[in-house]
This record gives sequence, C-alpha cells and structure tokens, in this order.
Amino acid sequence: MDRPEAALVRGASERTGPRTGAPRAFLFVFRVSPDIDHMSPLVWKLLEEGERVHVVLSPGYDPGDDHRLALLRTYARFTLHHLWPPSDAGGVRSVLGYLRSSLPYALALLARERVQVVAVEWGYGLRPAYDELWSLAGLTAVLRSLVRSIIRASEPWQTRSNFLVAARLLGLPMVCLPHGLNIKHGTEWNDDWVRLMKEGPVDYLDRNRFTAYILNTEEMRDWHIDHAMGDPEIMEALGSLRWSPEWFELNRRLAPPFEWPGESENRVRVLFMVPKWANRVRAEETLELVRRLQEQDEVSLAVMGHPRKSEGGTDPLRADPRIDWSRIHDVSGVNSVSAIGACDVVVDVGSSIGIEVVMQGKVLVNPTYLHEMSTFFDTIEGAAVVARGPDGVVAYLEGHARGSRHETEASSYDALMRQAVYANRPEPFDVLEAHRRRLTDLATDGPGVAR
Repeated sequence: MDRPEAALVRGASERTGPRTGAPRAFLFVFRVSPDIDHMSPLVWKLLEEGERVHVVLSPGYDPGDDHRLALLRTYARFTLHHLWPPSDAGGVRSVLGYLRSSLPYALALLARERVQVVAVEWGYGLRPAYDELWSLAGLTAVLRSLVRSIIRASEPWQTRSNFLVAARLLGLPMVCLPHGLNIKHGTEWNDDWVRLMKEGPVDYLDRNRFTAYILNTEEMRDWHIDHAMGDPEIMEALGSLRWSPEWFELNRRLAPPFEWPGESENRVRVLFMVPKWANRVRAEETLELVRRLQEQDEVSLAVMGHPRKSEGGTDPLRADPRIDWSRIHDVSGVNSVSAIGACDVVVDVGSSIGIEVVMQGKVLVNPTYLHEMSTFFDTIEGAAVVARGPDGVVAYLEGHARGSRHETEASSYDALMRQAVYANRPEPFDVLEAHRRRLTDLATDGPGVAR
C-alpha cells in the first residue's frame, strides 16, 4: 500500500524556513531512553527552525551512541549537558556531578542561557506551596527543594524536579511532554490502577501547575479530565511526535543497521515483543505462545524485551525451562526500528510499537487473548491480524509462509493514524508544527499565553 506520508525528508543541515529575529532558547530534560524516543522529534523541529535548544541528561543515564542525539549534535545551536556522566565517578568528578545536579546549578543554567521554556517528561508537577512563592509555605518549599537537590543529587528524577523549581522561580513556562503513547482503551491498565479507580478520581491536580500538559491522543486527554482532575485549559492533545510521518521517515533512515541473526532463508522472520508483565498480561499463556512459536519450522523467531527492563524484561522467559534458547534469538537492546525493519512479522500485544510496525508496512499480529484489555488494534478493523488464541497466531504464520500475507487497507491505516498519531485533529494535521508553534508561542508570550 502506498504511504502518502512517505515523502523525502530534508537533510539535517537544511532549514525549513528563515528565522526572524534572535533565536529563542528551550531546555529539555531527558531521564531515560523513552524520553529521547518521544521528545527528540520536537528538539529536532525547533533546531530545524533555527531555535537554540539545550538538552540535560539526568544522572545515571548513558545514551551511548544514540542515533537521535547524534543527529541533534550536528546542529550548531544544540547543546547537550551531561550533568553526571557515568565516567565521572570518584574524587573531584563526583563533587562536580553533585554540583551540576543541584537546584542552584539549574537556576544558573536557565538564567545564563536565557532559556524561555522548560520541557520535561510526563509526571508530577509542583506542590501547592509554589502557587505563592513569597509566602511562608512557598519559601519553605523552595528551601526543602534546595536541600533535596543536594541530598538526592544522584537520583535521576531529581534533575527533573530541579529544573521545574528553577523554572517556577524564574517565571518560565513549564511544559510536560509524553514519554510514551498509550493505545489501550479504558482506565484499568494494571492492578494498581484497578485499585486507584475504585477509590475515586485520581489526584493529578499537580499536573495543572504546568503551563501546558501535552497528551498525544484525545482519549488520554479525556481520561485526565474525566478521571484525574485535569484542567481542560492545561491538558492538550497534539498528537504523537514519535510517529509524526516526517520524523518517522527520518528516524527509520538514521536508525543503526541490523541484520537478522541466524539462518532465515525461506522462513518467516518473526519478532516477538515481550509485554509489560504487570499490565494485566496472562503470563502463562504468553509463555505458551513462545513455546509454540519456537517449534514452528517455518519461523525464525527473535524476542525483544521492553526498554524498561523492570517492566517488560525477558526474565520470565528465561525462567521457563521449556523455552529452548537454541531456537530463539534474543535481540533485546537492539534498536526497535531497526529490528522491525529486518523482520517480516511482529507479534505484539498492548504496546504502541505496533504503530511503528504498521507504518513500516510490516505485518502486526495482535494476540489479544494474552491480556485483559482492549487496544486500538482491537477496535480498528484491519490494522492488525487479531488472534484470539495460539492456534490463530500459528495459522496466520503458516499462511504467511505460503504467501498469504496480510495487507493493511488504506482506510485502516488512516484510522490508526487519526486516533494514535493525529489526536483526531482535522486533517491534514502537522504534529511537529503544532508542537513547535505551541512552544514558540509560550517562549514569545510567557506562561499566560492562550492556546
């Protein structure tokens, strides 16, 4: 099927348009890999438009040779601040790490670079005491934040907190951006959320203290407003940066090369994405499916653990003595874009990575029976092969091996893009431009700017 979005992407050095006046300055805090995955497209867009962008990496995170950061480093107006690189251990370097990871350093950096907007990943906002900075409660909150920034300097979350407090002290707009994309319908994503929803509305009032709290789907915005006390004026759905068509094409082109492991000629190369085990996943059925797949002669099987190993690692598979690793390739740690590009079929349940699969033109098999939830791939007919048992998965793969390949119809593809990428906005909708315009408006007019 022809993808209308698959246009040629500009080279890194090419500008989309001339800047008028001095460039504006933005600062992003990256804590973990998913932050880079979902926030770097906006950094790139701002750089393309001639703006200045600073990215701060939290302590404990080493991005290595991440291809997205490598792209951003090619821009003269991009600056990467690694507050506490893993190599800075012991002696003077550790002291410097503590200093760079403190609230005073965050204040100094924002002031020195004349930053106009601070952007962080999804999560908590400031406490009520920060509403009135010069009250006794406000001054006490600032003092506590200062002490915490020193005591907890090496903790990854502390960097995010430091820059939020610093932004508040300087009167700068604060934006919260997605570090993932939820494709699940409903609100009870795991046992903890089942309990929370039974107790009543979720208290997310602190999120309302951001200047803008940006969601990528309309459904998630509605959830924050209906179930988490979200302010409709703060909660905004602007679509998925990660899968905006322009960035998708560039990211796929720049992703590191990957060659399918082992002998796969005349076999279906199947990539099994390990689910987040706590998200109402039927673990035994999941293990059973992997055992079935490893026995299929027409399949060359690889498994990939989730980037958050504590949530979706391969340990449960490793603990099953019936899983034969001589017949399975573990590609955990390989860039998912590259691994999907090298396979024929992806088996995945509950993850937004399925969007990447469909956009790349690969076949997505959705074994919906492996969890207790419904996703976009259950309700958008034809976007994926929906299997309601292990026999359904195996039957599709046998048919695929014989040449009977699932094709996603244009109407299904468009419906998926509309819900998961364009936030149900009137089309055509430019996700990157919508985010860029929102941040530059804030940089120009300050925290009080209307949408």
